[in-house]
Amino acid sequence: MKESILKKVQHLLKIFVSRKKMGVNVNGYLPDPDKILAENGYDYEILRDLIRDGHLSAAITQRKMQVMQMGWEIQYENEEIKKEAIEITRNLDLQKIASQLLDCILYGYEVAEIEYRKINGKIVPVELEEKPQEWFIYDSDNILRLRSRAGAGSRAGSRSGSRFYYIYEEGEKLPEYKFIITRNNPKYTNPYGEKLLSKCYWPVIFKRAAIEYWQLMAEKFGTPYFLARYPSTFTDAQIDELVNKLTEITENNVAAFRDDIPIEFKESMKYEVGGLFSNIITHYNSEISKVILTETLTLDIGKVGSYKAAETHREMLEFMGVRDKKLIEKSLNTLFDYYVKINYGLDIGPRIKLTKKESVIEETVQRDKTLYDMGIRFTEEYFNKRYNLNTVDYKIRKVNE
Repeated sequence: MKESILKKVQHLLKIFVSRKKMGVNVNGYLPDPDKILAENGYDYEILRDLIRDGHLSAAITQRKMQVMQMGWEIQYENEEIKKEAIEITRNLDLQKIASQLLDCILYGYEVAEIEYRKINGKIVPVELEEKPQEWFIYDSDNILRLRSRAGAGSRAGSRSGSRFYYIYEEGEKLPEYKFIITRNNPKYTNPYGEKLLSKCYWPVIFKRAAIEYWQLMAEKFGTPYFLARYPSTFTDAQIDELVNKLTEITENNVAAFRDDIPIEFKESMKYEVGGLFSNIITHYNSEISKVILTETLTLDIGKVGSYKAAETHREMLEFMGVRDKKLIEKSLNTLFDYYVKINYGLDIGPRIKLTKKESVIEETVQRDKTLYDMGIRFTEEYFNKRYNLNTVDYKIRKVNE
């Protein structure tokens, strides 16, 4: 390309419109725009507390398991580095790491600090440890930084009574090759990512209120009770004694009464209001499922829903699993990029690929045996992929053909 043309296109290499140019966030930091967090002092415990809800917890587990059940393989041209990447992966707790990194779909983003050790002369990652989201803040250039802290006080960003509070300013720069950041649908206007727990906030809160009120109604009107009729000549003291004896029946299942005082066992009346509470809770459970799973029938098919509809919802859940596995692959590939940059000076490291574990079914085995008898010979790579095996799991016995 000629020098004159290069001069004309130099502007293409720079950002034209920025927050600084538009006079937005000139203080150097970018507050999280999430309204639920903002209304609760940016306290992430508000969101973490929601996971105590059983339905929400089950939905999260179901979504995570789409990725956590997957196998993996490493791809790289340099065989020596590939072997090192395989060894690193085997020594990592991928189940825990995948679960932690997938929390980004709940909280918008997830920050994991890499723990390195010197092994055989190389700097090797041995652990990824998640860090609380409230410890970090994005600057006006959408770069994540460590939040600054100040002395005792109580402000937005800290709990009342804390010995310190977080300062809303640019923060401290994070060291290179030390952190992995996984984000869910980040945007220029919201680098903190999309928080699905924020969308579950009101459904969980309203559901809790419905359950609490339903429980009170059940305690008042839903349990059997005893009814005693006393003569009009009874004194207040005799009435109090009668009530105490009825209480004894409830607590001890034993009491003695005069034979002229009739005691009746009354069952609670049937109220349709119980169905109302049940419908309210079912509605909010459905909303929670839609937010986390984008569907409802894999978690609770209820009284409606055909087999075909359930299959369609299951396919949608699998699509979400494919989407989520790309988040994990991207983060782990960043880890390998760091590894080769630190130890070899290379820019691009091995690539990890998460693979869906297929069940070994009788038809597949029979098909492969038939093809073998026809003269087709399979490679080790085929057997490893098709039957979820590793080369170290078996030995090849040579036969005379």
